[in-house]
This record gives sequence, structure tokens and C-alpha cells, in this order.
Amino acid sequence: MHDERLELLLAISRRTLGVDSFELTGKLTTDARLVSADDVGRALESAYDAGLLVGYRMGRAECEESV
Repeated sequence: MHDERLELLLAISRRTLGVDSFELTGKLTTDARLVSADDVGRALESAYDAGLLVGYRMGRAECEESV
């Protein structure tokens, strides 16, 4: 996965799930986290919206290049 996308997903995870890192430590108490279904839904919605924005911007850039 590209670093830019990973940073965006990590920012969403921090904001909605309280996850500060995707790196595993090998400690179950640190690596496992209990999150609510509502928070997971918000995280997925944020990631989806971010994908829509990126796709829209890429589409506009392609249109401007073809003009």
C-alpha cells in the first residue's frame, strides 16, 4: 500500500477508533482493541468518502489534461 494512503487510513483510525499505529507489538493487550460497531461504521464511511474525493480529483485532473 502506498505511504500516502496508509497515512490517510491511519489518520482515520486515530480519529475514529483510537488506533495510533498499525504496527504489531506482539503483545495481545496492546495489539487487540475493542471498538464499537458505530465507530467501525464511521471509520469505513470516512475511508469511503476519502476514496470518492481522491477519485473525483483524479477524474478532474484527467479531464483538464485532455482539454
